[in-house]
Amino acid sequence: MAERGRTWLVRRAERLYGPQLGRLRHSELSWHISWRLLPWFIAAGFVFAAIAEFTGQPTSSRGPGLFSNLPLYITASLLTGLVLWSITLLWSFRRLLIFDRGLLYRYSQKHAARAILWEDIDAGTLRSVTASDGNDVDRFLKTRSPGDKTSLGVRGPNAVVFRATDSKLPLNPPASAGSGSGTSRFFTFATRENIEQLMGIIRNGLRQAGVADASIGPQTLPPIVLRSAMSLD
Repeated sequence: MAERGRTWLVRRAERLYGPQLGRLRHSELSWHISWRLLPWFIAAGFVFAAIAEFTGQPTSSRGPGLFSNLPLYITASLLTGLVLWSITLLWSFRRLLIFDRGLLYRYSQKHAARAILWEDIDAGTLRSVTASDGNDVDRFLKTRSPGDKTSLGVRGPNAVVFRATDSKLPLNPPASAGSGSGTSRFFTFATRENIEQLMGIIRNGLRQAGVADASIGPQTLPPIVLRSAMSLD
């Protein structure tokens, strides 16, 4: 795999799950920074700093008055707001890792790591979609029940969609064909990037798992352009 995207979490996942999932082929990034929330957190920073002004004053009448040091108050408010907003960055980036045997997600925490093996993907449901307005394509993808769809990405105008069963990690005993431990449901991975490379890697993985080209969904490429809601069921 190229050096791009080889964070320490990716290297740890490669070390932990490589013996079970094989060689790491590719990693795909989905991200969306919530800039619209920044003003709200800055406002919250000013509120917290104001509370500190009222609760942190000395009891002596000779002490300085409230908000006597405005530069310090403004600086503290801005820094507090930025720190609060930076917490949103924890869920603003997600990576999907592609190994020889399948896909890996939620690998940042060992107890939450899940794998989708090639043999547990319903190849006939594989498709690529794109939003005509360039906004989040995931909002167009609907299922009968919210629990029937799991989003592997954050946001983006392009997405890969398929129905599959995932497996807990570590795979013990080693999983075999059709042995996913989860519930069969649709998975989506939305991204800002072009999904042609990702789709090609998934198709090659299915072929290597013994899936014939005729069994792979015909709507893999080019992407289906969505202008309204589409039912996946």
